[in-house]
Amino acid sequence: MIADEIARKYNKTFEELSAEVERARRSLVPKIEQIEVVEATKRTTLTITREGLGPLETSHGIFNHFSFRIDDAWEKYSVLTKSAVSEDFFPVFKDPDTLVLRTDSGCETGQLFGDLTCECRDQLHKCMAKIAEQGEGMIICIPRQDGRGLGLPFKLATLRLQLHLGVNTVEASYLLDPAGSRDTRTYAGVVGILKFLRIPTVARIHLNTNNPKKITVLRENGYTVSQEPLVIPATERTARHLEAKRTELGHTNLVSDVKDNQ
Repeated sequence: MIADEIARKYNKTFEELSAEVERARRSLVPKIEQIEVVEATKRTTLTITREGLGPLETSHGIFNHFSFRIDDAWEKYSVLTKSAVSEDFFPVFKDPDTLVLRTDSGCETGQLFGDLTCECRDQLHKCMAKIAEQGEGMIICIPRQDGRGLGLPFKLATLRLQLHLGVNTVEASYLLDPAGSRDTRTYAGVVGILKFLRIPTVARIHLNTNNPKKITVLRENGYTVSQEPLVIPATERTARHLEAKRTELGHTNLVSDVKDNQ
């Protein structure tokens, strides 16, 4: 049998191999829950599906990656936890009353391709490093919130205006759609995932963010939240965008000093 050969090759008993394979197969079985959340005083029920999970070996150590699907505008969510995992596939934290958390919107241009006008990749890795240092925590990523929820095609058009006109991210958005919103992101799905993962409302959440909107929705749902800024030093390419986020979008604790990181 191939399984016997694999067990011998990796110095495992057949029983050890079979048990681990069975657990991996069980992780593929979707778990679905209906969860009620509140955002901007509006109460709604979300269908949340955990689709699978597995370990990621990163430069910041091993994280658990949970894949979720939610019936909201964003659909796909990825959750990274630095924690143990129970037999029924829930994160287990040593200190269940305190949670270091980041809500991370998708940024294909910066996080995947390294766009230098964006600090999103640096923010993500700084938070991963912080969680690794503290020993546990959680990051909830929403890939389809690229462009502050306006979508990747719209964001790419703003990048064109930024390059050719020298305008900042908010000005570029306005030029393309003067009557539109500059930020359409919602965070009810984040609350739904916290409830799905059995994070109690008595837990003190240390939210790594510069966006007060993310704090508000957590507090609406009964969580105690403190803001912990996630500051990335400005560069010549990011400074004007950080300033626009501060003055136009209400983000806080952004730095104004500029240095060339090339």
